[in-house]
Amino acid sequence: MTTKTQRRNARRASSRPERKGLHLGATARERLLTPGYIPTIDEIKIIYGPAKTLGVPQEIKMAADHAMTGGGAYTLLQHAFEMGQGFGGAPSFMGYAALSNISQNGLIRACVETTADDMTREWIEIVEADVKGGGDESEVKKTIEDAMIDYKVREVFHKAAELNGYFGGCLIFIDTGVSGETLKLPLDISDKSAELSNFKRLTVVEPINIFPGRYESTDPLSPKYFNPDTWWILSKEVHSSRLIRIVGDEVPLMLKPSYNFLGIPRAQILYDYVLHFQDARAAATRLLEKFSLTILKTDMQDILSNPNSTGSLDARLDYMNSYRSNDGTMAIDMEMEDIVNVVTPLSGVTDIVRQQLEFVVAINRTPAVKTMGISPAGFNTGEADITNYNDHVSTEQGKLFRAGLQKVLDIIQIVKFGQINKSVSFKFRSLNEDDDAAIATTQNTKAESDSYYLDRNVVSPLEVRKKIAADPNSGYADIDVSEMPTSPQDEDMYANIENSQADAREHGDREGLSEEFG
Repeated sequence: MTTKTQRRNARRASSRPERKGLHLGATARERLLTPGYIPTIDEIKIIYGPAKTLGVPQEIKMAADHAMTGGGAYTLLQHAFEMGQGFGGAPSFMGYAALSNISQNGLIRACVETTADDMTREWIEIVEADVKGGGDESEVKKTIEDAMIDYKVREVFHKAAELNGYFGGCLIFIDTGVSGETLKLPLDISDKSAELSNFKRLTVVEPINIFPGRYESTDPLSPKYFNPDTWWILSKEVHSSRLIRIVGDEVPLMLKPSYNFLGIPRAQILYDYVLHFQDARAAATRLLEKFSLTILKTDMQDILSNPNSTGSLDARLDYMNSYRSNDGTMAIDMEMEDIVNVVTPLSGVTDIVRQQLEFVVAINRTPAVKTMGISPAGFNTGEADITNYNDHVSTEQGKLFRAGLQKVLDIIQIVKFGQINKSVSFKFRSLNEDDDAAIATTQNTKAESDSYYLDRNVVSPLEVRKKIAADPNSGYADIDVSEMPTSPQDEDMYANIENSQADAREHGDREGLSEEFG
């Protein structure tokens, strides 16, 4: 029995997720976790040094490390430990290998994918197209929208949103077909750009393949201060103007090199909360195994005093467990034995597990029904929660996408029209769209208000007509405002006049026609 228990506990321990630690030796890690320990500068460099990526020349890594040393970043981070704000209060970057591993976790993936999907679900609308040269506004919008489909802009930014969640950000490369030393030169995004006529596509570059190039670390007044002028992409140096940087959760200045000059991965933020939920869920599962325990009360004096006599008891217990069911029958000694069933109370366990899941969805700022597709018992997700979440998504769209999308919009205009029209912009479509019934109710209210103002001569019919034509939900957004409709009485009057005129022309009575109609 002891052997089986040990094997079962070993299997449970091996199935639990391993918590990711720092890339340090056991001794150094033990020292860091010691209360009051202040790490050395070399240990600080290991914890908060430049992120490890692929294809970066060794001299570039040394230059980045030297820049942090010269800028005093390592010294200030060591001072944080001296002030009691060390590893326990400020975890370091997990690294792209660990982040790639935890991206397979189902709950983390659901959190990241849900937000990325909603950020690109309704997408954008081209607006304010004041066309130069008297062109057709609708044709300009259609050309831009078709180009965005051809270049797969929506798919590219969706992938960028996913990488922002898993790794803290990424870069989008503007491919114009150049290579070699030309990649180091700035990309001219203007009406005079000849290179953009060869624009080919947008390419998402995962952060494992990038490393910051030249940047300023000693002059805070410089525009390049901790703002790389170039980036290394698998040993190729590329100017920052040829890239679109996608970052959601920016990090403080001192931690930028540690996070590869990107942001804090949402997966890393969620990881600790997901582990607590998994631990609580596993503990609840183990508790179910002990929910009902059958105890056989029998004479144990001979068995405890004689180790060799346990065989008969083991055989009897195995027999009882084998035939334990609602249809089974158990025989015991009436005088010396008794059977007791002990039930472990489970009240409150569900609340504990649910609370750990609440922490996960709260940190991700998503309602449970959006993340999991169902509304678990105890999670009350209402319209207000969905509206708040949609407002959060709208904020994230502006923070993550706006600058990059405007850059893409300028490039498309140069490619398709040869010039940039500054009046052409875009807006993100709202996720809080009303259904047909709500729209009909709103339009009915508007119609009653317009009728009230018309009856009191507050507004003219032409003003109301302009308002209706400008309302996309009115159903009359494409009408000609200048062509006012006529009433049936007016149509009858005009018909009579036309008939009389025709009769007068036929009989040649122009004098009578003149007298009748003035």
